[in-house]
Amino acid sequence: MLQQQILFISDLHLALDKPEITRRFLDFLRQRAPQAKALYILGDLFDAWIGDDDNTPPNKTIKQAFKQLSAQTDIYLLQGNRDFLLGQRFCTESGIQLLDEYAVIKLGEQQVLLTHGDLLCSDDLAYQAFR
Repeated sequence: MLQQQILFISDLHLALDKPEITRRFLDFLRQRAPQAKALYILGDLFDAWIGDDDNTPPNKTIKQAFKQLSAQTDIYLLQGNRDFLLGQRFCTESGIQLLDEYAVIKLGEQQVLLTHGDLLCSDDLAYQAFR
């Protein structure tokens, strides 16, 4: 069967203190996502990301699950306001392609703009300057 389905996820806020969300997400990566042509992660995958060298649980397990999935499903990542420090090292280790803050993809005949949305909070000047 030709893989045509495109999946989108956002704002999972995975964290050590949320093991049930992490367990369900890992089940999703192993059981549902392999049936898709592509998976787009639209930011805030993690509740907080302190750097690509962070291998504390559950981060290492999540990277391994992504790497396994990437052998058959294209995975794309937009950074969110909670995980904007996710970088190329994480993506390389996970088999993920890092996207720009605004990405345009084609779905059928439609051009679709992907963004996390935090950059649209233009009234929060302190956050925008930090970001």
